[in-house]
Amino acid sequence: MKKERIQKIILDLQGLRSISTAEACRMYHASKATIRRYFQEMEEAGLAVRVHGGIRIPDTQHLAPSVPFRIRASWNAEEKRIIALRAAEFVHPGQTVMVYGGSTTGHLAHFLNASRIITNFPELCRIFRDRFPTGNGPELILTGGQLNYLTGLLEGPAVRRSMEKYQCDVGFSSAFGVDEEGLLDISDECSEQISMMLEKSSTRILLADHTKFGRKSFCRCLPWEKIHVLVTVFDPKNHSFYKEIRAKGVKIVFAGEK
Repeated sequence: MKKERIQKIILDLQGLRSISTAEACRMYHASKATIRRYFQEMEEAGLAVRVHGGIRIPDTQHLAPSVPFRIRASWNAEEKRIIALRAAEFVHPGQTVMVYGGSTTGHLAHFLNASRIITNFPELCRIFRDRFPTGNGPELILTGGQLNYLTGLLEGPAVRRSMEKYQCDVGFSSAFGVDEEGLLDISDECSEQISMMLEKSSTRILLADHTKFGRKSFCRCLPWEKIHVLVTVFDPKNHSFYKEIRAKGVKIVFAGEK
C-alpha cells in the first residue's frame, strides 16, 4: 500500500506541480502524519521539495517535471512488457517504425522485427545491440537532440528538424496520461514530439498501462481522432474511458487476452 501511494503522489505531482498536505490526505485517504512521512521520503529521494503546507516539484524540473526513467521503468514492468509484446504484432517485416521513447515503448525493442526503426530514445538502441550482438538487427536511426538525463530522451530543435524528413509505416508512443479527449503529457516539448512522431506514421499506436487513464496534466497532445490503435490491459475501473475512446473511432486491443 505504501509503495503504491507514494508512486501515485509522485505521478500526480508531475501534473499538478504542487500538492498540499490537506489535499493529499483527501486524495490518498491517509492521515496527516502518514502524508508528511511520504513527503519527507520523496524529498530525501530528490523527487519533491517540502514547502509550508505541502510539496512542490524540484526547481530542476520546473519546465518539464519528470520522474527519472530508472524509477518509472520499475513500475508495472510486467504489464508494460505484455502491452509491448502485443503491440509489436502490428509490425510486419520490411516496415519502417517510429518509436517515441518511454518506460512502456522501451519494451518494444525486445519484440520488434522491423527493417528500420527511428527513435529519440538511446536506451532502445542499447537493447537492440544486446539482442543482436553480431549486428544483424534492424537499421537504427537516432534523432538528433540533447539528452534529458531524467527522461532518457533526446530533446530540442534538432529532434524536430530530423523528424521533418521521415515518413514511417507504424508509429508507437506512450503518454503521461489519457482522458476522454485524448493524450496528455507533462511539457510542451514532450507533447510536440509525440504529435510529430505519430503524425509522421501511417498507423498510430498508443501504449498505455492501466494507471494512465484519467491521469491529468496541463499539456494536451493528440486527440483520439488521430490515434488508430490503443494497446492496454483490461481494468474494469477504466470501462467508461474505453467506451468514450471507442466512440472516437479508436480500436482498443487488450494485451494478454486470447
